[in-house]
Amino acid sequence: MLDQIARAGREGRIATYQVCDWKTPLPADVLLSRHYPGDGIIDFASLTQAVVATGYDRDIEVEIFNAEIWAQDPADVVRRTAESFARTVSPHLF
Repeated sequence: MLDQIARAGREGRIATYQVCDWKTPLPADVLLSRHYPGDGIIDFASLTQAVVATGYDRDIEVEIFNAEIWAQDPADVVRRTAESFARTVSPHLF
């Protein structure tokens, strides 16, 4: 995957960087089973460093598709999203 990120960067094909996490085993509906960064198995250090190394310097979106999370208090979801991003993605942006 890291080689593919580097290639996409060289070819100018990285339009956005979206982050979410996955827990295993993957459920039947993986599209709607995304979690906060840091709650699963994704290695955000290596992925984020690879994206940054391509020169990508635009927005990063946290994309959580998960009905259980959507059912929670929106203020709590925003707070937890910001905290998880700060802990798992932000340290690798520099």
